[in-house]
Amino acid sequence: MNTMSLKRFSWIAFSVCFVLNTGCSGGPEDTYPVQGTVTVNGAPLDGGNVQFELITAGEKTGDRYTARGTIDATGHYRLGTFGEDDGATPGRYRVVVFPKVEEWIDDDSRASRPQNPVPRKYSSLKTTDLVFEVKPENNEIHIELQSGR
Repeated sequence: MNTMSLKRFSWIAFSVCFVLNTGCSGGPEDTYPVQGTVTVNGAPLDGGNVQFELITAGEKTGDRYTARGTIDATGHYRLGTFGEDDGATPGRYRVVVFPKVEEWIDDDSRASRPQNPVPRKYSSLKTTDLVFEVKPENNEIHIELQSGR
């Protein structure tokens, strides 16, 4: 590789890294990485989904967007708005949490289903009191739920 090709390659590599570390856009608004954990009474939620509903309007379009993420067995999630894991647009969000749904094969397994660990109020946009802000940077948002044991 000659010197000119090496400089061009370095410039392209730098440009790609710069874009990946700043706001990305797979849609009409810029998105920024959002990840975190979900716990219930201090213990990680074993699976489920989080949904972030934008309260404030998007900066470019004035639209309100929804970001979603899957919660893994360790309680960790990563949000996506326009594509998988692409983050969320900046703004204030109302957040809901849905636990993992078990599949039942027959009535016997249905009778022994586990209790929902997520308090009902956190599963509805009308009743949730979870509000978080996504900033135009890397965001780490930990969602700590409390149940009435």
